[in-house]
Amino acid sequence: MGKIEVTFLGTAAGIPTKKRAHPAIHLAYTLDKEVCYLFDCGEGTQRQMLFAGLNFMKIKKIFITHWHGDHYLGLPGLVETMGFEGRKEPLTIYTPEPERTKTLLSIGYFSPGFEILYRNVPAEGSKIEKLVETDYFEILSISVEHTVPAVCYALVEKDRVRIDKEKLKSLGLPEKDKIYRILKEEKEIVFKGKKIKLEDVSFVEKGKKIVYSGDTRICENLKKISQNADLLIQDCTYFDLNDFEQDYGHASVEEVMDFIEKVNVKKVILTHISRRYKNLKDLKEKIKKYPNLEIAKDFMRIIL
Repeated sequence: MGKIEVTFLGTAAGIPTKKRAHPAIHLAYTLDKEVCYLFDCGEGTQRQMLFAGLNFMKIKKIFITHWHGDHYLGLPGLVETMGFEGRKEPLTIYTPEPERTKTLLSIGYFSPGFEILYRNVPAEGSKIEKLVETDYFEILSISVEHTVPAVCYALVEKDRVRIDKEKLKSLGLPEKDKIYRILKEEKEIVFKGKKIKLEDVSFVEKGKKIVYSGDTRICENLKKISQNADLLIQDCTYFDLNDFEQDYGHASVEEVMDFIEKVNVKKVILTHISRRYKNLKDLKEKIKKYPNLEIAKDFMRIIL
């Protein structure tokens, strides 16, 4: 299967701190070649990429979860820099209400010199939408519950059929031969007078799944798209229920703990952390009973 590398460029909530920048997540998928995507693009994202040693010219597509400034205000600067650096390849930007993207990127006099493609991401209903499909994975979305139209994204790697070497030996087949390419295409072959089916010598390797919640309350749509995820990057703005002075459409750590007991998720990384929480040790203490929970930091890298 492919290698998926996730880099947290910004892990703050609405107001950044000296240690946490506005939300942005870089995802690189590598199999035959590397493909790079950006999820959200808060203020200062391009500078965070420089510190992280990432090349923003490699970004193929950008996915914005919603139209709150901390999630998109880095777009104009990033697009202008791509133009200054001579980008020619088209850039596709996925957002709810894509007309807002066009307006945002047309305010100044700068002309990027490359094509920008605007794609709509539905922010209503309960259907999981397929936005991107490659030979190896899909990018999906679903609407979530925030104070403005908002979506959650998922990268779902496709399952792959693998040849089982032990089964080859038991059937007297060679370990390396072009017959396996034919077997995968035709589903069965005749070898030395014996019919052999693909399932006789293969197994299915399950693809990986990564979900980015964006800003959202815990809701049914989030549960729907998060089922069986290998990694859930989860909004956790509040670590104390007493901080819910007003419902701003975010999740608390107590709600997240309850949520992950209802969905089969291997690992959860909490992000979008309110600036009121300055002591990381105190936050870790609150989640110590949950070994699959971790708190994000700027420039954290996760490889799956």
